Amino acid sequence: SGALIAAGAASRSPVHVHVFLKSACRAYPKQDARRSSSLAGFALSSGKTIASPVDGARAIRTVGILSPPPTGIMVATRRSARLRQLRSASTSGETSSDGGGRPVASGRSRKRAGRPKAVRPKKNSDAAVAKRKRASRAASSAKTKPAEEAVPKVGEGGGVCLPRTRETSLRSKHYSGDGSAMIVMGVDEAGRGPLAGPVVAAAAIVPLDIPGVTDSKKITSEDAREELYEKIVASPGVRWAAAIIDAPTIDEINILQATLRGMRLAAEAVICPPPMGEDDKAVIASAERKGCYVVCGHIGKDAKAAICSSPRDGDGSDRYYALVDGNRVPPDMPCDAEAIVKGDSREFAIGAASIIAKVTRDRLMRQYDERYPEFELGRHKGYPTAAHMAAVWRHGASPIHRRTFAPLKHMTFDKKRRIISD
Repeated sequence: SGALIAAGAASRSPVHVHVFLKSACRAYPKQDARRSSSLAGFALSSGKTIASPVDGARAIRTVGILSPPPTGIMVATRRSARLRQLRSASTSGETSSDGGGRPVASGRSRKRAGRPKAVRPKKNSDAAVAKRKRASRAASSAKTKPAEEAVPKVGEGGGVCLPRTRETSLRSKHYSGDGSAMIVMGVDEAGRGPLAGPVVAAAAIVPLDIPGVTDSKKITSEDAREELYEKIVASPGVRWAAAIIDAPTIDEINILQATLRGMRLAAEAVICPPPMGEDDKAVIASAERKGCYVVCGHIGKDAKAAICSSPRDGDGSDRYYALVDGNRVPPDMPCDAEAIVKGDSREFAIGAASIIAKVTRDRLMRQYDERYPEFELGRHKGYPTAAHMAAVWRHGASPIHRRTFAPLKHMTFDKKRRIISD
């Protein structure tokens, strides 16, 4: 934008003139300097002010190219002219004025003159603190927000349960080799973080929607989890299995590999249920059993015969698809699978598997509490609470404690499993 501010012809003292003619002189790119000088001289001789590119263009057409400007006229760029004008005013005490003798402010000062000064809140004021908190919450929620929001679904009986978004998509787009619809199972675990007890992985196929099924960690009432567990395992057409991986195995292969192994074993047991009474399988999880084993839900003979094709032989496994909670799929899965981050709060099948795994482990820990009452395992389920750690310092570690978990891995025990040093 262009503007020309000049003093009237009546003023005999040298005048600093700032000419802005970018727009007005675009038609004459090779003669900008001459046009600027001519307009400055025209302004001084006529006592007029050129305030816009249109005025500048009109003046050029009217007066043409004038002689060089009188002594004292200085043409410069916007920034250098403003600085020189301020220096001149500060040293001589003179200010630029219009024809009536009124002082004329610079371009930036004119813009600020009619605008009230913004009042910024103090850094530690209540408004500033509240604003920072809102921004922090918005940023954290944006980072943790899942890619797809889980929309609650109305289950049997009118209650709300998790949706079957991915499961429905797989069923509609994927078919097995014989043309039948894909059977989708959910896979989840419970007990990765505790200091004592096994890690339990469960897989489940639940055809009917059950109200209240969601992530087991969000169901704070133990009675509510038990009630949902009974509804899940008793629903028509359900298939489920839970793999128990004990503490010595966790110490041997680490908790991650133990969890992945349990997920694979549970998925295999759902696809090919073991014969009842097999030594390495069980119907009910029990603290009396040692080592790793799998428990399976009861199914009828007809259903069992229909699904008991061994996935290791490549017969029947293409009918199944596993949705695994987490960010990785266990190796050597008996069927195709995919991992879903926070899947236990997004997919119904994974939520049902999480409830089965959680209730199965809680029941085991209550049984272990009867065998090792000094640790109160039924109260904290093996998690490293303050009461649990105090009991470990007093009584040492039990056979179901994980010795590779801190702080136990930094401790030395005697033959009676009591702490010698830490």
